[in-house]
Amino acid sequence: MLKFNTVIFYDIENLLKGYSFSQQMIANLSLEDILASIRKTEKLGQIAVQRAYANWSDSRLSIMRGEINELGIDPIQVFGFSREQKKNAADIQLAIDAIDLAHVRPSLEVFVIVSGDGGFAALAKKLHEYGKTVIGCAYRNATNKTFQAVCDDFVWITDPDEEEHQYKASLQTLTNKHSDGFDPRNSRLINKVQQTTSAAPEDVIAKTKEILNWYTSDRICQLDLTRSGIHLSVIQQAISYIIPGLRPIQLGFAKFIEYMQYICQDSQLCIARIPPSQVILVLRSSVPKGCEILPDLSAREIHSVETYRSILGAGSPIYRLPSPEALYLISNWIVRNPVRQVDLGTAIEEIVTALNEEVSSEIVKFTLFSFISAEMFHREPEGVQVSEQKLSFRDDIKSVETVIHILRTGVMQKIKTVLPDVNYEVLRQILPDPS
Repeated sequence: MLKFNTVIFYDIENLLKGYSFSQQMIANLSLEDILASIRKTEKLGQIAVQRAYANWSDSRLSIMRGEINELGIDPIQVFGFSREQKKNAADIQLAIDAIDLAHVRPSLEVFVIVSGDGGFAALAKKLHEYGKTVIGCAYRNATNKTFQAVCDDFVWITDPDEEEHQYKASLQTLTNKHSDGFDPRNSRLINKVQQTTSAAPEDVIAKTKEILNWYTSDRICQLDLTRSGIHLSVIQQAISYIIPGLRPIQLGFAKFIEYMQYICQDSQLCIARIPPSQVILVLRSSVPKGCEILPDLSAREIHSVETYRSILGAGSPIYRLPSPEALYLISNWIVRNPVRQVDLGTAIEEIVTALNEEVSSEIVKFTLFSFISAEMFHREPEGVQVSEQKLSFRDDIKSVETVIHILRTGVMQKIKTVLPDVNYEVLRQILPDPS
């Protein structure tokens, strides 16, 4: 017999980092992905209760309505989540509900709190007094250490804002060695390691390894690598100067950290993470206590579906395209039934309902954001986030073929901002011609 002993609370205010969330945040936030991460822990039983706390009357959150319904999450209205930035309303209601459920439903044994707020440390301790297991779930860079420490387990989830920050950082080039904040170790390095102008992958990789070899041979850096490691931002600063214009994605890696995990394979160095969010370069033989060693990565094909999707899903404009089947299904419907003066949340719900739930709200959301990136909607009023606008599908788009052509044009433009050319066979795996 299945044991329904788990309750999950979602602190939406914490997930969105307050009331002034960015378009990137709301576009990439996926409760489905969060739930999938939570399910991976072996401490969970069957889910009996799911509740999400937010001011659901806020029109900007209408984008999430379909997803919470599909996942069986009960929306709990909390008016404190608002533009006035009143704090703790959701936290207080969540804590009250948790204690109430612990009393009235003793069969609930596992309480999952999707939030990094330190105020929940006291709640976790109280639930322990009642004999309950507490699992936290939050972004690494936005988690209170005390709350993390008192939980029985912690599930880390991807932070859309941090992903965006890392993506932009990976494209940054430092061209002035005397710029403010240049690390003293790197000031010595740039006098020993010659800059390269070659963009050939083999030359870039060789020069990167030369830089790392310098760190291991420099007496001061040797001590740093042995004792505490060197923060990855320092390494990135040096590499960005020695290899101007380096873009890890041109070597098949969406993030600088992934590129370093590849460079460090089969060497005395490795990449490690100090919870919650510091990343360091360190000697494998001297990894500081409590650090998580990140796995080495193998070489990746530049022109691949994985690389192209990494480029398209990071930064602006956003193209998180679904499977071709779902894309054609949604495109066909919206061409035949062009939406007029509706908010994004309503458009998502209309399409999901019309398609008899053959595609999820999340897939429809990502698809419509891709259409928005390709400028297939008129948006009013101007100057505000899309979650606050009314959308109207363009009158001149009369066929699925036109939709695919516009998408392909936008997608190619974005890929070409990162890679020198586009492999059309790979692109057709993402955007095949309509049959």
